[in-house]
Amino acid sequence: MNSPTPTSPPVQPARPGIFAPQEAAELVTLSRNGQVESRHSGAAVVTGPSGEVLAAVGPPDATVFGRSALKPLQAIASLRLGAVLESRHVAVASGSHRGTSRHRRLVREILAGAGLDKSALQCPRAWPKDRRELLKMAERTHRPDGPRRNRLAFNCSGKHAAWLAACVASGLDTDTYLDPDHPLQREVLTVLEHYCGTRTTHVGVDGCGGPAPRLALAGLARGIGRVASAPERAAQGLPIDDFAVQVATSMLRHPWAVQGHHSTNTRIMRELGLLAKSGADGVLVVAAPDGTAVAVKTLDGASRANNLVALTLMARFAPDQVDLRALNGVLDVVTPTVLGGGRPVGRAELAGPVLEVLDA
Repeated sequence: MNSPTPTSPPVQPARPGIFAPQEAAELVTLSRNGQVESRHSGAAVVTGPSGEVLAAVGPPDATVFGRSALKPLQAIASLRLGAVLESRHVAVASGSHRGTSRHRRLVREILAGAGLDKSALQCPRAWPKDRRELLKMAERTHRPDGPRRNRLAFNCSGKHAAWLAACVASGLDTDTYLDPDHPLQREVLTVLEHYCGTRTTHVGVDGCGGPAPRLALAGLARGIGRVASAPERAAQGLPIDDFAVQVATSMLRHPWAVQGHHSTNTRIMRELGLLAKSGADGVLVVAAPDGTAVAVKTLDGASRANNLVALTLMARFAPDQVDLRALNGVLDVVTPTVLGGGRPVGRAELAGPVLEVLDA
């Protein structure tokens, strides 16, 4: 039986509208041969184990589309509605996978467990994002039965399959599961507002066709932080949502299913033990087992600033949660290097506003 759901923090009204360029803070600069070539601005917020804002660069109350960074919370909604998922299935439902054959197999298994097949999916068709998988497919494109874009390869197919499994388990209509007024999507909003402690200000349409809720950046950090801390809280005998435990444990147990073996989210989870979930258009959330979390949103929608900002802030505000020696190795891999003639001539570096927070 499920443990009692913990008491939610008071729901705060979110700030309307995206933050303006003059409100954004410079996060990262990229230099070539000692000269700044590019700048990325946006906002970053650190929330503590109790959900309180510990630090912010830019406006922490700015509202953003959480995009795929919301998937761990959306997976909780699927589990609440009765989706029966094994650990690896929960991981792919919480992730944005690369479309490899292993990822597609997991999605098929979720659908088969609900008595469905890939025709039930309503996400777009796509090619795999994994380069090796594309090369394999390219070798077979000349055949009459060669590979085609398909819905299983779309990076959100795991989430969609879990949504469909939840609908079947609850006796809900599967043809309209992407409708914002569908009971499944209403449950998703309930979970988001409960965990994030902030109301959604708007619901758009995500790239996968599902609803795209918009909420405060601090709320996004708080929500994923609460998921990340669920296993530790459960081990302490504190009241916690068992489904959050299931999501956090599954993501860390099967990080390859969340994104891909060599992908940044997977590396952070596998090598640092932190939950990491990126979202399209420059969104990233990283959360530690004690619930400390960092959410980043770049104003231009680029993602190359995010890992450096999030991991550095995490090390500053939760040093006991991060293996600093392992962190340096991960940063070397996930931080962009500027190349000239195939050789490093520069690197992404933290900008002044972030350094000020780190030194405070």
